[in-house]
Amino acid sequence: MYITFLKNFRKKNKEISDMPARAQEILNYFNVNYLSSGVPIVEILIKLGFQIYQSDLKPEGLSAYIAVDPEFREVYGSNKITCVHINNSIGHKRFALAHVLGHYLFDFDETVNVSYYNTYFPKKHSEKFEEQRANEFAANLLMPEKDFRREYVKCGKLQSKADIVNELSQIFLVSSDHILRRFNGLGIDGFDTEKEL
Repeated sequence: MYITFLKNFRKKNKEISDMPARAQEILNYFNVNYLSSGVPIVEILIKLGFQIYQSDLKPEGLSAYIAVDPEFREVYGSNKITCVHINNSIGHKRFALAHVLGHYLFDFDETVNVSYYNTYFPKKHSEKFEEQRANEFAANLLMPEKDFRREYVKCGKLQSKADIVNELSQIFLVSSDHILRRFNGLGIDGFDTEKEL
């Protein structure tokens, strides 16, 4: 069961530079090795016991939250829930889910606390270590470097940068903004801003 996996997983290094390895461990544990339809982030969360919801989240700018509380079980059928903003694109919802999963994995330990709550505001607190780590985890989980580089090379025949970004967005099922950030994070030149597209 995943409890033993998580216990061992949480003992490992949690620095930003460790996120590619930690994301790969999650992909390996859940036997995700073929990304033809994107990483099944919803399936991963469900297997970890989460109920997933969509709502018109408030306050403004809130993309997702994740919460663990024993009192949820009676209402939600699980002590773990996550919710994404209903008006966000599918790609952004997927990234938000991966981001809050990162918070759950690295900022919470159910052997120490019974309750936990965290949020994802993409435009707030981005300089905080925990937010940078969760973003790096989400990027590596949804767009593993090896797969991202391979698909980028395959897209080399496309006519424009916009075509490449759109194609990669469809392959990895994330927003074009997240594709641009992944290019930047991997040091791939020429995809710095949307204005260039």
